[in-house]
Amino acid sequence: MAKRARGRLKIPFFLFAVIMMLLAGALAAFLVGCVRTMPRFDPSILEETNATSTVYDAKGEIFTRLHGVENRLPVDLNKIPTELKQAFIATEDIRFYRHFGIDPKAIARAAWRIVSGQSFEGGSTITQQLVKNAFLTQEQTLKRKVQEAILAIQVERRFTKDQILEMYFNEIYFNHGAYGVQAASRTYFGKDVIELNLAESAFLAGITKNPSRYSPFDAFENAKARQEIVLDNMVRVGYITEEEAVAAKNCPIEIKSAQGGTKRPAPYFIDYVISTLVDELASIYGSEKGVYDAIYRGGLQIYTTLDPTMQQAAEKTLLENLPAGEKDKNGITQPQGALVALDPATGEVRALVGGRDWGETKFNRAVQALRQPGSAFKPFVYATALAQGWSPGSVLDDAPTVYNGKEWPNNYNHVFRGLTTLRVGLEGSINVMAVKLMEQVGPDNVIALTEKMGVSTLVKSGAYNDRQLALALGGMTDGVSPLEMAASYGVLANGGSRIKPSPVTLVKDNEGNVIWEREVIRETVLSPQVSYVLTDMLRGVITRGTGSSAAIVGRPAAGKTGTTTGNNDVWFVGYTPDLATAVWIGSDAKEEGSRTYLSRHNIGSGFPARIWGRFMQLALANTPVSNFTQPGGLVKVTVCNKSGHLPGNICPQENLVTDYFIQGTEPKTTCDVHVTATICSETGELATEYCPDPVTKVFIQRKEPYAIRADGRKPSDAVNEVPVETCEEHATPPVASIEMYVCPDSQALATQYCPEAELKLFVPGTEPKEICNVHGPNSGYPIEPGQPGNGENNYEWPNSNDDTNGPTNNKD
Repeated sequence: MAKRARGRLKIPFFLFAVIMMLLAGALAAFLVGCVRTMPRFDPSILEETNATSTVYDAKGEIFTRLHGVENRLPVDLNKIPTELKQAFIATEDIRFYRHFGIDPKAIARAAWRIVSGQSFEGGSTITQQLVKNAFLTQEQTLKRKVQEAILAIQVERRFTKDQILEMYFNEIYFNHGAYGVQAASRTYFGKDVIELNLAESAFLAGITKNPSRYSPFDAFENAKARQEIVLDNMVRVGYITEEEAVAAKNCPIEIKSAQGGTKRPAPYFIDYVISTLVDELASIYGSEKGVYDAIYRGGLQIYTTLDPTMQQAAEKTLLENLPAGEKDKNGITQPQGALVALDPATGEVRALVGGRDWGETKFNRAVQALRQPGSAFKPFVYATALAQGWSPGSVLDDAPTVYNGKEWPNNYNHVFRGLTTLRVGLEGSINVMAVKLMEQVGPDNVIALTEKMGVSTLVKSGAYNDRQLALALGGMTDGVSPLEMAASYGVLANGGSRIKPSPVTLVKDNEGNVIWEREVIRETVLSPQVSYVLTDMLRGVITRGTGSSAAIVGRPAAGKTGTTTGNNDVWFVGYTPDLATAVWIGSDAKEEGSRTYLSRHNIGSGFPARIWGRFMQLALANTPVSNFTQPGGLVKVTVCNKSGHLPGNICPQENLVTDYFIQGTEPKTTCDVHVTATICSETGELATEYCPDPVTKVFIQRKEPYAIRADGRKPSDAVNEVPVETCEEHATPPVASIEMYVCPDSQALATQYCPEAELKLFVPGTEPKEICNVHGPNSGYPIEPGQPGNGENNYEWPNSNDDTNGPTNNKD
């Protein structure tokens, strides 16, 4: 019996030894494999945690944050509440300050779960969780657990416990893009982590076990139940009392709106900020990618020019007033709209909207869209003219014209006003005058000044270019953006000085060091006198002209409407002394053979003008009213509005206007357009010597004839032109006539005392009956035909009873 027993013991021992050797070899091979495939331990990965960039508004208040997939706001450990530290330690790693990176007791519990097939979860210390997030994937395998333990030991040898805890708090994921306790506190509670109370701290600590299951936005009740478990853990460890836990459980938890926490505010403005930073910071970070990495991962502090009140007014006014529209073939609602407002004194962009819905289309029409400006371009033509010495009282003939054999341009409703001042031409947006003025001042000069004022998209060479008269009406090859239109008009509001627009003033790195600061460069492109005079003319556009819908109650404003062919684009661009704003509405594209929504619904420039006026009223509600400052060097002169010269004695009162002139450009000559002519009262043609009752009137005499249109339309003042035809109805003496000497002063029968008596023919019955009582005694005799009639006293008069005395009848 004993021998059999000893034999049975030798075999199991041998087998056991072999098995153990095999297991040891397998374990060794497994550990070698784990080490070989384990990521290299790089402490810098932990030290250089991705950080969310913060965007500040013009007042230095936090407006929004920028991050990639990870919304991370690093925070120092000393700014994390003690209750939050205790909540995490009590729940995640109760022996954190006593172990060396791994917790044997926790590992044993986890091993049992793995062996029993429960899960691969559990057993990880805070250090292991940090390692997992920083170096490893989220796969749940034994191999990953071993690698996690090895790396955790290395981390504990490299960093202190507090350093590890701080890195953990800045790394841990809380769902909804929030990484780290500061980002989570901002996302869910809308405040800094240092402001959290016990209830909120326990609430946050409970989320990390399963961020999706315990999402405060999607599963608040689950998250609240998990919070109570955390509070119980804190009681068990001794961090808080039972009473404190009960109070915390009953404390209301106020969660920020999920939409408010995740939706980017002012998205088109923020996109403009990002594109600006890419241009400005590329030299600092070496490439565009480097800039994007800095913005989304580098924790930059970006100080912008945004005024939140104005931005809200812009979004409200534009989006609430756009027509309902319709979907295009790409599923985008048309028409679209854009609004951009900037401070003309600094070039700082205060508000910007680039479309109806950033979620539907991210194309930023305020910055990226190049659209035909229509008549909103005309102020550039007038500015060029004023700079060359023209004045608001200068006159051009708004009359039919022909260019290259074509009747062009046409005015709105095909009405021509005739000889008209530049002021009225701009107020009425008269196309003919804009084209004639462009022809006079030179297209190249207009282009040069427009570029100086801030428009960068003019084409000056090639088969299709902008060196054409059509440019006067806004016919650009490529178009212009609303941003550049607002900035260019801002030059006028700023007294002729141009400042490049920008949405950013300052950028700091994550340590607060200034890495870029905007340099404000002022360039004088127009004199203050030209700017003021043109501004005064553009004020008339709103008070008397096409832009009346843009009027702002109680505040001076200037601006210009713009409409392109078929109402494809409608504009209003204008300014006050404090704000320059452009509003554009139109369809992104016009399908071949179809009409746009604006065209079919007859929506013109009055629509954006109203939006502009409403926005400006809201945006400037808290801004004191100020007027445009008049510079020196201006004089007011009264001129004739048909010639632009000083009025002559015969210029009708209704044609006299008083306007601004830059000193040295005042007219020196007298009106040469108004003339007098004697016309037949019956035919209205130039009178002949035989016309009865001829009258002398004041007429206008054009220097150049206007074109004859096929439809026969003429300028409205053509009726006042001096006749060119002589009266044919009275070309010869009448069949029966009476010759009589008439005093030119009294028009009565002349006596011997009347000087320069005139012999005239009269139709019988129309001759004067009275004898002149102006010259000499009343008893004088009338002069008969054939007598000298010069009033000489040496003439011997016949007796009064001579039959030859008296009138004679001539019959042909």
